[in-house]
Amino acid sequence: MFLLLVVICSMAKILESEELPFIDVPRISTRVLSGGVNEAAKTTIWEQWIEPEGFIPLHYHDTEEVLVIIEGNVVLELADSKAVVSAPASILLAKEELHGLYPAGDSRVHLFGIFPTATPRIWDRQGNARPLPTDDLMTVDNPYPSES
Repeated sequence: MFLLLVVICSMAKILESEELPFIDVPRISTRVLSGGVNEAAKTTIWEQWIEPEGFIPLHYHDTEEVLVIIEGNVVLELADSKAVVSAPASILLAKEELHGLYPAGDSRVHLFGIFPTATPRIWDRQGNARPLPTDDLMTVDNPYPSES
């Protein structure tokens, strides 16, 4: 029994802060808690912060996504509707569900994006591949209307 316990424990991987990449791009900050970059086999978790002027443009994934809103209020845009979601809350998005979001008002948003894959992929409304938020230095024009 003791030997089995040692084998199970030796499989755990502990990621300390220096092993959790933190990437700022013009519209969002992301810390990669798990995913392909740190050898997670089947789960990606992004911790993200969106300042009041930031946004996540409309896009979709080839897997489901769970967004956990920890702090702030977001406007969730879907293909044909939108809703204001206030923390704490979870948003369950189906595979290929078009979605985007931005802070409601002057609130800073803190959220987690969780995917059942080590390599999430992103497409825009037209089906063109998009870069991951950690690599997207080009998307700077906010497509959402100002609510002020």
